[in-house]
Amino acid sequence: MHTTSYNHAHDKAQLLARRHERDLHWAKERRRQHERESAEARAVLAARPLRLARSALWSGGSLLAVTAAAWAVALTVVEPSWSAVVDGAGALVVLAVVVAVGVALGRIRARRAAARALLHSRGDRLSHTQYHIHESVHSFIDARVDVVNTRTSIPA
Repeated sequence: MHTTSYNHAHDKAQLLARRHERDLHWAKERRRQHERESAEARAVLAARPLRLARSALWSGGSLLAVTAAAWAVALTVVEPSWSAVVDGAGALVVLAVVVAVGVALGRIRARRAAARALLHSRGDRLSHTQYHIHESVHSFIDARVDVVNTRTSIPA
């Protein structure tokens, strides 16, 4: 029976190589994520602002129309003594809809501003991830060389 001693240097070299391989995969995935984010930002800026705001405006307009209809029906159905309460409730609903549409339009504006900022910093972000990829590749290659160099051959 032939036994060999445990090679600690080879095991450490393999662990280091695996870590550098994970770092390399992380850097590549981060680069892909930056590219996806840049594509999404370009799409947001390419779309017309009115197209982005269309659903908020249609929703708000629809809710205002329904509210106006419900308000008119409520005023015809309730007694005159309750008309102040109906007016107050209707005004609150209209105010809530207008505020919600304003918030939605503000979010669209903020989203476009964030897309502009992201595209403005795109070069710096990509060069940073390229630096990580470059460093990870060289570290991985060096670690693989160490794995090969620490391997001991078993005599036949």
